[in-house]
Amino acid sequence: MIRRYVLVWLTCRDASRPSGRNWAKQLGISHCWLQKLVREFRRDPSKLRRIEAYGYPTLEQLSRAQEHTRRMRVRGELRAYGERKSRSKS
Repeated sequence: MIRRYVLVWLTCRDASRPSGRNWAKQLGISHCWLQKLVREFRRDPSKLRRIEAYGYPTLEQLSRAQEHTRRMRVRGELRAYGERKSRSKS
């Protein structure tokens, strides 16, 4: 779902297109991940075409995906937002 919204942002040619940081914040992701996806799309256009085949995402689909993610986080299947893996020092 997020990849589809990043694609919408990437292909937008409107003068009012938000910045990458702003779009990432609206999606609830880091701007670093947004930029990583952009680089991935530019490196492999076939991924971009596969995602385009799904069509534009709807707000209902986004809400459903966010709810699913929230339930997974509650069950402990995902890290809490902003939580990082601890690095072991050697």
